[in-house]
Amino acid sequence: MAKAIRAALVACLIIVYPFLSAYLARHGFAGWILVLFAVMTLWRGMRFGKRRWRLIALVLAISLMISAYFANRYVVWLLPSLVYSWLAAVFGYTLLSPPSLCERLVRLQFPEFKPGIAEYLREVTWVWTWFFAINVPVCALLPFLAGEGIWTLYTGVLVYLLMSLLAVGEWFYRRRRFPDLEAPPVMETFKVFARHGHKAFKDIGS
Repeated sequence: MAKAIRAALVACLIIVYPFLSAYLARHGFAGWILVLFAVMTLWRGMRFGKRRWRLIALVLAISLMISAYFANRYVVWLLPSLVYSWLAAVFGYTLLSPPSLCERLVRLQFPEFKPGIAEYLREVTWVWTWFFAINVPVCALLPFLAGEGIWTLYTGVLVYLLMSLLAVGEWFYRRRRFPDLEAPPVMETFKVFARHGHKAFKDIGS
């Protein structure tokens, strides 16, 4: 339960981050959001098994703290790109070290499934990897190309609408490709992911 609560809090922070960072930046407190992410990065990074991952997390946390000291506003704008970089790296890592992340998540509900599903879930993992990777430069360049308002709108609203469309599109495509496949209720799936989702990441970085 504690892990599920922590995961929910982190997810909420990532969702509200664009609005929170814009508010703090306008009131001269841009550095505080960087301090928060630095602490989170250090806390998560020190839990990695491999030394190089802990070192990368330490360097990133120090960089965020330095940026917080100088209140570098653009670094605040870069945080979504860092988050999407991390997501793309995690999804991509599981493509190189199977099973894919989508397969790991699905097996939380269905330890065994029909032939062909693992290959399909690998394809889905590729789609999400590319989605997150594309958002890295998009979120980094938007403040320069379109201004802070458009950046806040995209990172705080539009990108989540795109994720929802991608998830819904995948659901319809899966129903068409595997018409006999069992589909549990959405809320049941959310509950399983909330309670046991951390298990899908347990050997990543170890």
